[in-house]
Amino acid sequence: MHRAHVMTGGRYPVLRAMGILYLLGAAGVLLYGLYWIGWTLFAAPASMGDRFAVTLQALAATFFAVVTILALAELIKLVIDIEHNTRMAAMNAGAPTVAISTPTDVAVGTAVVAAGNGPVNRMAQLDEESAEAALLRGH
Repeated sequence: MHRAHVMTGGRYPVLRAMGILYLLGAAGVLLYGLYWIGWTLFAAPASMGDRFAVTLQALAATFFAVVTILALAELIKLVIDIEHNTRMAAMNAGAPTVAISTPTDVAVGTAVVAAGNGPVNRMAQLDEESAEAALLRGH
């Protein structure tokens, strides 16, 4: 059930790939920013005061660009994690729960049991095969 998703890169391989590309992009922007910081500080055709001011601007621009790109990568990861947590909560919603033995005997919840086969959980019975795996199998 879980093996097909692991082999194809998870439930959302395109989003994961985009997150990885954002991380690589952040490294590229950092290197590019460091290049411009070095160029403006040591090779720019201006006075030292002007070069220092432009170097500080390049440093700030590099910092904010890298932080923004990393934030986008984390946002993609957050969306994938929220979906996973929602799916797990939906799958566990049909599981039987235990009654709390308190003085008031409050029950946490109940589950529907189908002819001795255990709790009915519609999410657990869905086909877990990804679209990529179905294409590879020829379905």
